[in-house]
Amino acid sequence: MQPFEFIDLILFFGISQGIFLAVTLQLLKNKNTAANKILSIILVLSVFMLLGRMIFFKYLTVRLFQWTILIDAVIFIFGPLCHMYFRRLIFAKNDNFKLLWKHYIPVLLQVLFSVYVLSDSPERFSEKLTLGYFAVPFLIIEGCGIISNGYYWRLNTNLLRAYTAQEKNKVSYQQGLVSFLKFFQISLGIFILLWVINFVSASFFDVTIQWVSYNSVWGAISVFIFVVGYYSLKEPELFRIPFQKEKTNPQKRLPQDQISALEKELKYVIEEEKIFLKPDLTLRDLSERLDISTHNISWYINTVLDSNFYDYVNHHRVKEFLRKVENNEHHDHTILAISIDVGFNSKSTFNKAFKFEMKDTPSNYIKQLPVP
Repeated sequence: MQPFEFIDLILFFGISQGIFLAVTLQLLKNKNTAANKILSIILVLSVFMLLGRMIFFKYLTVRLFQWTILIDAVIFIFGPLCHMYFRRLIFAKNDNFKLLWKHYIPVLLQVLFSVYVLSDSPERFSEKLTLGYFAVPFLIIEGCGIISNGYYWRLNTNLLRAYTAQEKNKVSYQQGLVSFLKFFQISLGIFILLWVINFVSASFFDVTIQWVSYNSVWGAISVFIFVVGYYSLKEPELFRIPFQKEKTNPQKRLPQDQISALEKELKYVIEEEKIFLKPDLTLRDLSERLDISTHNISWYINTVLDSNFYDYVNHHRVKEFLRKVENNEHHDHTILAISIDVGFNSKSTFNKAFKFEMKDTPSNYIKQLPVP
């Protein structure tokens, strides 16, 4: 047995935190509940991955090495579970979404292979290992693991792209969880790319890259999943949208008299009621206030106003900000305070919206104003 090292402390901490997060997420009520069920399973599997790596390096024997092959089945279930997590998290009416059995065929094959490996005595397995009997199977398994995870990573990237394409027609604010999911996808993509580089260099060029290996990559992925778990504890429920893009007639959806009435009512709730001051305003909120379907409002904003809900609402928030600046309120309050007062929920969202409208930054715009 190897002596205790600092890496063991890190692995132990990761394992304990993974168990804690998996249990805690199940205690959260009415907050991404269906998605968090899948996330808890992913966390438990990440714990097994770390535990497997810890055993592999710390207490390695031939028999334990045989058992780690069974633990490696996790690499084939990680992708499908992440895909289920994304579907349940960001799309409406997907609470019970499950993948068909065929998505788990690689997991079954890996389990069957591990059963075959475990059927050998440690002595016989060690002999086969020395003779290179498992070189090709191990190569195929790792290659298939890369292909599988790359495939589901691509599916999730497409889901996220589809969601963000529709998001601006549904909500008027920047959702932190969407930004985090993008960060998650980029990070996971980097992990997979490093895995590919190591696989190709080691398998075909017999070159080992220090710190970049199958074990280090999956250790990093497991730890990173815990970051996702912690983020999920504090992030509010995501505004979910239909999985299929709603089809609307790009031509004239409403007669002219209804368009005129909608224009008048919308102008009133914007200019008089200033409904845009609500930081978490959604298309559904506006629909309920006007007693008009979300489809009709979305069609009007998209087709008649040639905009989207997100830009339309933030346009009026920027106008309100400019009105407050004209009243010299920026002398008594910070730019951030005023931006929050007019409905923006973050500094970054405000800066992007302001630059989109004014082609300048808020601070630079104010500096160029004449001194009263």
